[in-house]
Amino acid sequence: MSRFVFFIFFGLLFYSNAAIAQKRSTTPKKQSSAKRAVNAPAKQSPRARPDTNRLNTAEAADSARIDSSGRMQQPEHVSGASQDTLTEQAAEEKLGKPAKTLADSIQSYKIIVDDISFLTVCPGTAITIPFSTVGPFDEENTFVAHMIDANGKSVPISLPVKKSPVKAVIPSYKIGGEVYRIQIVSTQPIIKSQEVPLRLLQLPAARLEIADGTQSVRIMPGQEALLKVNLTGAAPWSFRLSDSTTVLQTLSNPHYISVRPKDVRAYKLTAVANACGSGTTSGEAIVNVNNNPEPKLELKEAEKIARLCSGVPFQVPFNATGKYKEGNHFVVQIAERTGAFKTISTPDTTGQIVTQIPNSYKPGEYKLRVISSAPYLVSQTTNVTIVSPATAILQRDSLHLGENESGELTVKFTGGGPWFVLLSDGTYENNIQEPVYKIKVKPIYDTNYQITSAGGLCGVGKFSGSAKITVKSAPASITLEKLPQNMVCSGSSIEIPYKTEGRYNPGNRFVVQITDKTGRFVDLPTTVTPATMKVKIGGSSSEDTIRTQKIRIISSSPAVSSAIQEIDVVAPDKAVGEVSGKSTVSAGRSTRIQLKFRNGMPPWSFTLSDGTAINGTFLNPYLISVSPASTTEFKISSLKSGCGTGTGKGSALVTVEN
Repeated sequence: MSRFVFFIFFGLLFYSNAAIAQKRSTTPKKQSSAKRAVNAPAKQSPRARPDTNRLNTAEAADSARIDSSGRMQQPEHVSGASQDTLTEQAAEEKLGKPAKTLADSIQSYKIIVDDISFLTVCPGTAITIPFSTVGPFDEENTFVAHMIDANGKSVPISLPVKKSPVKAVIPSYKIGGEVYRIQIVSTQPIIKSQEVPLRLLQLPAARLEIADGTQSVRIMPGQEALLKVNLTGAAPWSFRLSDSTTVLQTLSNPHYISVRPKDVRAYKLTAVANACGSGTTSGEAIVNVNNNPEPKLELKEAEKIARLCSGVPFQVPFNATGKYKEGNHFVVQIAERTGAFKTISTPDTTGQIVTQIPNSYKPGEYKLRVISSAPYLVSQTTNVTIVSPATAILQRDSLHLGENESGELTVKFTGGGPWFVLLSDGTYENNIQEPVYKIKVKPIYDTNYQITSAGGLCGVGKFSGSAKITVKSAPASITLEKLPQNMVCSGSSIEIPYKTEGRYNPGNRFVVQITDKTGRFVDLPTTVTPATMKVKIGGSSSEDTIRTQKIRIISSSPAVSSAIQEIDVVAPDKAVGEVSGKSTVSAGRSTRIQLKFRNGMPPWSFTLSDGTAINGTFLNPYLISVSPASTTEFKISSLKSGCGTGTGKGSALVTVEN
């Protein structure tokens, strides 16, 4: 009996150990499944399999902890294929919604639509939408264009494509004139581009009516009626009326059309179109023509002819309505207030008379009217004034103004105004209403003013008179600044600084002068700039190597001269270099010889007979060390100065003792 109990106890112990081993070697599931597996009873495994993840399992077991109920809990980081590794799906499910979005964005997928703001298209037309991408899109991925309306509704408008650009078609049912948004959407992964605006052009619509907004109008035979076409949609528009009148590519809105039917007629629009195609038309305009009206004759806008000039053509504004007899004509008549009317126009049948007042009519008050012959009708009369041609007189003023001051000249006008005047200095005034008028002038120099032209309502009239204005200013003077050099080479160019004061007259000329060998000032070719005058110094006489000459600046209007300065002019190729000296030295020792320069202009450059060369010295005399190996006589073999070449003279003997 005791042996039986022992076997039962040993079997239970073996079963328990096998269950624990099976639990440790089982492949773990997701975190939620793993937690449930902890509470589930272990199944017996008849045979324990080798644990390939023994190391990981042991680490997980070491980090496990016991909860308050005595159960073993896995650490929070254990999940997925093994207890210390998370699968992508498990990690994604473990993230909250904001964190999951952030995890996707790490891939940096982007679709960027190019700028298409320049596009203006019509519903039903095709467009090309270029775009660029960022990120590793799948090979199976495609891109589709979507169109979003104002309510946020999005519809695809293209076939799927693998790469840029997308060719899309704007749905024909979309309403023109509104702003839509275009977006590119990918499939793998699902990424949306930014939304770019796109404005659709609107189909045209046209409505016809009378110009005053009514639907009908009544006119007399031969009169015009004005129709109005109100347009909507994208400009420009083209349309046609029922009488075949066609208007192409108009930008006017509303657009007005004049018609002159002989009989009553109803006008309609038969078609309207713009860049998006044909649109809708509406409205009707009825023009009634009264074929047998009573004739009427009246002046209109009489204020336009209230003031007239003799000999100047003018148009008489009058309105003749109704039906006149064949052969009828209109004429204009004029009369003094107490006199008889006289015809001053030729017969006219159109109702647009242009005539003029005969020169025999003196300025004064008159009456004017229009009459017809068949039937005989007389319009109302209007008062007109015949004005005389304008005259302008410039008052003989003498004004004295300071520098930069303004003055006023007086002009008196007579005859019909408003007047205008043009002065001799270019001063112009028009629409002058006052018969005595002050004109502001600002002369720079003394000026004699006259009238170049003047007139008024009747055109250019007579003018006369003159006025003189003197301008006080500082006396004109020229200052010759200090010369940049007091010695120059003959034939060279130099810049002479100067300053001026006061005013010089138009046409004034500045010239630099220099004295010749007789002492008389002669002109030099001068280039004038605001700060300097550039001149070329002429050659001196051949026998002179250096000649002191006088120089100055003069002006022609007014005649002003600057102060005189002196300048030495050096003749070219006249420099002389003289070598002198005599000494005795031991072998290997040095001594100095002397050179003196005459004429020419420094710097001097020279070469001695032993080959020693000095380039550009300003020292005079010039001492140079020499160390000959044997007794030597030194001379100048070549000489140059600031004014050309020169010649050598003299020698220096250096004796060498052994």
